[in-house]
Amino acid sequence: DLVSFTGSGRAGKLVSEAAICNLKKVHLELGGKGANLVFDDADPDAVARGVRQLMINSGQSCSAPSRMVVEESAYDQAVEIATEVGESLTVGPAEEPGPHLGPVVNKAQFEKIQGLIRSGIEEGARVIVGGPGRPEGFNRGFYVRPTIFADVTNDMAIAREEIFGPVLVMMKFKDE
Repeated sequence: DLVSFTGSGRAGKLVSEAAICNLKKVHLELGGKGANLVFDDADPDAVARGVRQLMINSGQSCSAPSRMVVEESAYDQAVEIATEVGESLTVGPAEEPGPHLGPVVNKAQFEKIQGLIRSGIEEGARVIVGGPGRPEGFNRGFYVRPTIFADVTNDMAIAREEIFGPVLVMMKFKDE
């Protein structure tokens, strides 16, 4: 009676086209830019937890909080904490034991993420962790450097487009 789908806009169109043949109802949850709002009186671990939550599954989760919007008075400290946590992250093959980020799903996704990272740099965001290219020690595969941008503004593509990878954007706000 109903088709429910969570995923990309492109896939959502295909699901809708297939469902119309049988006049099925369709419920779609497409894309997103989930955010963590961090006020200056937030739990001291909120920033570190937010960075780690995004990086789970190499940022390839529909509920990944890919934006961190921080109250201006707490922003500099949040950037320091995010930098520290981001620099502690490691990347490795999925078959290796231990906590690390694996590759993204395929070449197309890898290239999309790399393009958005380059776009963020070109538009003036400040890379505080990671950046374009593969992590050190990886010359092949779809491994993405865990990347964190600071000083992101709403007019930048990385603030608006779903990256679906290990890329966090940090923005600030003045007050509630």
